[in-house]
Amino acid sequence: MSETSDRTRDAAFEAFYVRTSSGIWAYLYRVSGDGALADDIVQEAFVRYLRSARADLPEGQRKAFIYKIASHLLTDSFRKKKTVSLEDLPEREKAAGPAASDALSPDLRILFETLPQRDRALLWLAYAEGYDHAEIAEILGLKKASIKVLLFRLRRSFAVALKNIGYIPEETP
Repeated sequence: MSETSDRTRDAAFEAFYVRTSSGIWAYLYRVSGDGALADDIVQEAFVRYLRSARADLPEGQRKAFIYKIASHLLTDSFRKKKTVSLEDLPEREKAAGPAASDALSPDLRILFETLPQRDRALLWLAYAEGYDHAEIAEILGLKKASIKVLLFRLRRSFAVALKNIGYIPEETP
């Protein structure tokens, strides 16, 4: 490869990283609740992405591919993670609040954090990242037909849970 094509490839990767890394980090943080873990997984996901040589894919497919890598890494980290009681956490982790850019209200955040990891991932990918059912199925390794049903059930149970904590939706005109 020539030096010019190397620079072009490097610039294209850097631009892709800038466009996608913050969204992936937000997804990982929202699903895991752990900023340090999100940092680590974002780095590892992009390293694995670079090793895969998938730069020939269209932008949307590359983005879905990096989310798939990150989702698998997150699942692997949950499998390895040991259960830790709240008393065993360092004080700074107990006191760590949401990121300044947190888009969820306190009620939604509390409810969101009670969901299993897969359910958080489903909701985040569908409603925060805007992926369609086929893309979510590919990212999470689920069947496309099950995504619609899972999201329907999650929305319904989320609405019931919100109602139970006193949330009253605004009237729509």
